[in-house]
Amino acid sequence: MNRNARMGSSSLMAVGIVLVILAIVLLASPIAAGEFVILAVAVVVTLTGIVQVIQSLRSTAGPQRVVSILLGLVVSALGILVWFNPEIGSGFLMALLIIFFTVNGLWKISAFLRYRGAPGRIWLLLSGLLSLVFVLVLWSQWPVAGAWVIGVLIGIDLLLSGVAMIALAVSARRIRSSGYVDTINL
Repeated sequence: MNRNARMGSSSLMAVGIVLVILAIVLLASPIAAGEFVILAVAVVVTLTGIVQVIQSLRSTAGPQRVVSILLGLVVSALGILVWFNPEIGSGFLMALLIIFFTVNGLWKISAFLRYRGAPGRIWLLLSGLLSLVFVLVLWSQWPVAGAWVIGVLIGIDLLLSGVAMIALAVSARRIRSSGYVDTINL
């Protein structure tokens, strides 16, 4: 096994293990995890608005400057509103999660189709299908479900993604150590 191959499968294995550990932490307390995610989104949105206002103040004067400043203030105000009223953020975040799980699920299923013959690829298919099931669950519960749904779904997705990465890393090591295929680059 060449050095690059070992590094690729080792990093894949390490990321997989980290994702599994993070998933276990999220699943141990899904309500706290969901609330943390909502508050983290609030902070990011608020900071984005602040940065936009600062950047607009540094730009040249003109009508677009005023619009950009106002937009930055609105974005910051929305972030602050979500911080103080997480239910609003929960509904918004669930809409974003519907989009995320749709794209993520389709990507994992397409990766399953690309890795024909690779042992462990079934985890990609299962993870992708489960992501699409999450879309249906979120859609049927939106906007009623709270922070716990966010924590549970993200935790399960991270767990399956981590297991899939670990399985692919083990497969890559087996293939490379057999000497049968030496052209795979991870």
